[in-house]
Amino acid sequence: MSPSSSPSSHDIVWGIPERSPQRPRNHRARVASALVWAFCGLAAVAVYTNVLEDDSAVRQKTERLARQHAGCGDQCRVTRMEGRRSVLDYRASYDIDGVGTQQIVCRRSALVFGEHTCTAR
Repeated sequence: MSPSSSPSSHDIVWGIPERSPQRPRNHRARVASALVWAFCGLAAVAVYTNVLEDDSAVRQKTERLARQHAGCGDQCRVTRMEGRRSVLDYRASYDIDGVGTQQIVCRRSALVFGEHTCTAR
């Protein structure tokens, strides 16, 4: 092959398609995009604060409420505790020896912020 017949870099197709010029997005599209990003950010914060963050304070609160609801205070013997955390609430089930099962549900006043308010069921 002679040097004049070798392929040059000008003849190589790199596989990048040509882009047509894009129009700027309109105002509604920008607002919708901002709302979607804000919702995703709120969801991420809610998952962290309600599901991933340390829950020892809520567990102590639920155990205290379960003992009060059972009517035996500190004298109760908890045989089993099962907790379930979600973005919306914290549920705990305590099996108390001689009393039975106590169900406790805790929710925040706002999805992300505020103290947990717990009720016995």
